[in-house]
Amino acid sequence: NVLYTGDFSRQEDRHLMAAEIPTVKPDVLITESTYGIYIHEPQEERELRFTSTVRDIVTRGGRCLIPVFALGRAQELLLILDEYWESHPDLHEIPIYYASALAKKC
Repeated sequence: NVLYTGDFSRQEDRHLMAAEIPTVKPDVLITESTYGIYIHEPQEERELRFTSTVRDIVTRGGRCLIPVFALGRAQELLLILDEYWESHPDLHEIPIYYASALAKKC
């Protein structure tokens, strides 16, 4: 048995369910492993750091350009920003622009 998988996470994101552990016991496992040896800070801490940084920039009149290396990551960041903007009425007048047809708001 061969199990082949791309990037996955056991943590649920806003746009993806957590990966499930397959019932099959593979003889060979082929997987993407860019961050396989890293221990990430908790999701809530990462999101707070991200939204706080963006808020600090835009409330001082700055502009924030966020380069993103993958479509899934772009979707996740846009959902985080959208949720944060929605819960902070003082930010409603500050627009968020999406510079990609793949990252547009539906």
